[in-house]
Amino acid sequence: MMKIAGLAIVLSSWTMAQGQQGGQQDQKYAQAMKQNAMALRQYTWKSQTQIRKDGDVKGTKVYMNRYAADGTVVQLLLEESSAKLPKFGIRGMVAKKKKAEATELIEALQRFAKSYGELPPAKMQEFMTKATVTLETTAQPRLRLEGANILQPGDSMVVWLDANTRRQRRIEINSSFDAKPVRIVTEFRDLLNGPTYMVRSVLDYPSEELTLTIENFEYEHLAMEDRINMQILSGN
Repeated sequence: MMKIAGLAIVLSSWTMAQGQQGGQQDQKYAQAMKQNAMALRQYTWKSQTQIRKDGDVKGTKVYMNRYAADGTVVQLLLEESSAKLPKFGIRGMVAKKKKAEATELIEALQRFAKSYGELPPAKMQEFMTKATVTLETTAQPRLRLEGANILQPGDSMVVWLDANTRRQRRIEINSSFDAKPVRIVTEFRDLLNGPTYMVRSVLDYPSEELTLTIENFEYEHLAMEDRINMQILSGN
């Protein structure tokens, strides 16, 4: 089974990274991100990570997630499925080699995504300072922040925010890995009367027909979960 757990944490780090490194161009945005990141620590949630290669699903994992006291995400594997591979003979040897190569590539892409998810403070400050800001006057007005040459020449990043609350709505990154295009699209949603969370993130690496997808769902507030656990223990 290919390793796919790390990417969910890597791409979720956008909320924390931008909250801590928002700079002085938009203090309302930075403050909103900090408050949102702290609020998310009060929840547990499930996530699904999936790998597609050549259009076929190669592996899926479902996790239960929570934040530790130090702010890191702790994951508990709930379900796992993977495509069956030949085990014996030449076909088995070829399949094993391809699996190892795919695992190595996925781990490299995870590290690549992490480099954008954990931009150094200076880089994030530079983006916030130089980004072109556009107000999109739709039914729900959004601010569009667009910048280029973030970590390498020719790459780009676009961030959409709610124009009123400064909550994140979407992030698109176009870059290159091993001189081949990579695209990361991350979408956000608000919990009912709660913080904003990453609902879905997709990393596409077209040259290898490889797609990694992460989805977060079933958020539960810790206070509610604690009450349920107490009821179970008491037999009510």
